[in-house]
Amino acid sequence: MEPIHPNASPRCQRSAKTLKKAIKLMAVFLAIPPLHSQEPRPSIEGYHEFNYGQDTGGEDWIQTIRVSEPPLRSEIEGDVTVRFKATGMDTARAMCWQQPTEQDPNSWGHDENLTPDGIALDAEGNGSFVFPAGRFPNGPVNVRIFARNREGKRDIFELQLFNLGGVKWNQGLPKTDPPAAKGLELIFADDFDGPLSISNDGRNARYNAHKPRHGDFSGWPFSDVLGDGKPFAQTGTWLKIAARKDAESPQGRSGLIASVDMDGKGVWAKAPAYLECRFTAQSAPGTWPAFWTITHLDRGTAGDELDIVEAYGGMGKGNPNHPGYSIVSHFWGQKNPDGSDRKAESTVARIMELGGKSYWSTTFHTYAVSIGLEETVYYFDDIEVLRHPTNGISRDFPHCFLVNYAIGGISGWPIDLERYGNGSDMWVDYIRVYAREAVPDYAMLPPGSVPDIATPAIGLNFSIAGNSDTELNPEDTAGSPGILQTNWNNLPGPAGNAEELKDHTGKPSGASASWQAAQGEITGIAKTGREWGFQGGNLKLQRGYLQLGGSLTVSDIPYARYDVHVYINADDHGGIGKVGISSPDGGVDARGTYYYNLGWHDGTFVRAESTTRKSVKPSNSVVFSGNTAKTFILDWTGNLERGGTGVSGIQIVERPE
Repeated sequence: MEPIHPNASPRCQRSAKTLKKAIKLMAVFLAIPPLHSQEPRPSIEGYHEFNYGQDTGGEDWIQTIRVSEPPLRSEIEGDVTVRFKATGMDTARAMCWQQPTEQDPNSWGHDENLTPDGIALDAEGNGSFVFPAGRFPNGPVNVRIFARNREGKRDIFELQLFNLGGVKWNQGLPKTDPPAAKGLELIFADDFDGPLSISNDGRNARYNAHKPRHGDFSGWPFSDVLGDGKPFAQTGTWLKIAARKDAESPQGRSGLIASVDMDGKGVWAKAPAYLECRFTAQSAPGTWPAFWTITHLDRGTAGDELDIVEAYGGMGKGNPNHPGYSIVSHFWGQKNPDGSDRKAESTVARIMELGGKSYWSTTFHTYAVSIGLEETVYYFDDIEVLRHPTNGISRDFPHCFLVNYAIGGISGWPIDLERYGNGSDMWVDYIRVYAREAVPDYAMLPPGSVPDIATPAIGLNFSIAGNSDTELNPEDTAGSPGILQTNWNNLPGPAGNAEELKDHTGKPSGASASWQAAQGEITGIAKTGREWGFQGGNLKLQRGYLQLGGSLTVSDIPYARYDVHVYINADDHGGIGKVGISSPDGGVDARGTYYYNLGWHDGTFVRAESTTRKSVKPSNSVVFSGNTAKTFILDWTGNLERGGTGVSGIQIVERPE
């Protein structure tokens, strides 16, 4: 996702800085809201010290609070003593969002001051208070500790806990449909009240643990499913996405779930449709929870992306200091009638002025989009926050959805979770999808997403004998967009023969193959290549390849006319190579030879167009079109420049007359 930085307030003019700092210092003692550097906004009782939506300057915010008890993100019950240290601070207080009570029956709930008399810190900044968990919501809670000193420095610490006791309130799927889904049918719902169904490529599971096809974007990478809690766990009626940086994951890890797998199979909703997700997460430097939809899966396609919520965590100098969250409708690769780029629709939802007036990290909220035939409308807790005309692609193509807890990455915001033990949690309560009707049998999927090829094909995969990472199983799907297929033939080792090749249905095709790594001056070998951003079946397809040089002969091809797709891979450095096609009887692509320059293409196949080395461009696949020969020979040289590249697989795809 292309990040939209929050509309933080501009700095006051230099001549006003001295006055502003003086007023802020007075506010510390008088407990009044600090001067806002943009247009005045209404004061929200109880929040002037917590900064949410009030003061976006950040200069006076520092990180000093450390909690020693209870353990961060731990399970608690009953009265819990919270001990902390805020070096350099003088006073502190703590708050937590509470369900409606007899004293305050507001249906939104309210923010409860846990320390009405304040907390007097000792000379070292130590302090403590009791959190009466039994009087607060069951499940995930966020106890916020605020500290300040006489010089105007401030800090806030968000203590995430899981309340085993407490009061059950606003958890699980509602019994009623949302108002904006009126007239639509519920086509998908997940309350996360049972075992999770998430796989690394989404196949044979409800969710995909990665962005379909390409584009994982988190600074702490979105992880495979590594075990319970790593990064996904189910507790009560919630999904927990755990972001962690530890000895097991020194680069960090976090999680994403998508509603379709790497083949494009899964949950899609076509307009008119309504999608919603209820969640909470922690606001800390680098946290970036999101719920969004996309229409097209493949890189370079002109699709729509609807960012229903992008929340940016962290306060202080250099951090977002976001007054709410961002909403963006992207129209990738699309032009206006005058030829100019189609600009995104966006807004900042200032949620501290809406509904119950609580922040996205304070308590659970519901984020939604209604994709109508004429207008697209975004909602926060059923309150409209953005409306714009529905783009043609959003109207005509179905949407899949994604939920993720990114930590830094392409958002550009710094990551600093050290004082949180290099950990943070996102809690998802439920997801619901409504539409006029479900998308049947991929009939409405965008081009490049349909997993079934329209014409027969024969797939050949160079593999390493006994190495399952390089071998495609019959059910594995691999290939370029639009010609994905199952039932690939594995060709193990540097040389061999395959007498009976199966086609895409798993039935004998009548064709046979023989292959040989190059001999003589160039000695080719069968080896494993690097991943180059590929995932799922295409990762297996790319892992085994004949490096440096080789040849492949395929005989008795059953198709009158066909294209030959050649997939290229390499070890660590990529490089320039060439692939040629020939036949003793003619009847092959007249262009004969293509040159490629293999590098990083983010897990997508880029077709070579260069027929000379001089004009070579970045690419990692070759297509020979319109062949009619019953037998053809491929030969390749993979070390024309830089590292040793080679061929990892071949698809022979029938091309109707």
